[in-house]
Amino acid sequence: MKKIEVFGTGCLLGCSSCKIPIKGVRRALAELGLEARVVKVDDIGEAQARGVKRLPALVVDGRIRSEGRGLTVEEIKALLQKG
Repeated sequence: MKKIEVFGTGCLLGCSSCKIPIKGVRRALAELGLEARVVKVDDIGEAQARGVKRLPALVVDGRIRSEGRGLTVEEIKALLQKG
């Protein structure tokens, strides 16, 4: 089972540009018929320790797949299909 970590959803300002919605990740998984454990990570120190340089970030199975911008459901699906 894949593990998908979403970094940066804890922005104090709550602006849409600094988050990747968990709902979007779950929707992308459902549309692709995939199962995964989705984890929200708000700890900036953890992000830095994992090599994330810009938030928001999407990490799939330990690999940084996207940094520094919000993603649409279609963009998330494309990243998940790349493997």
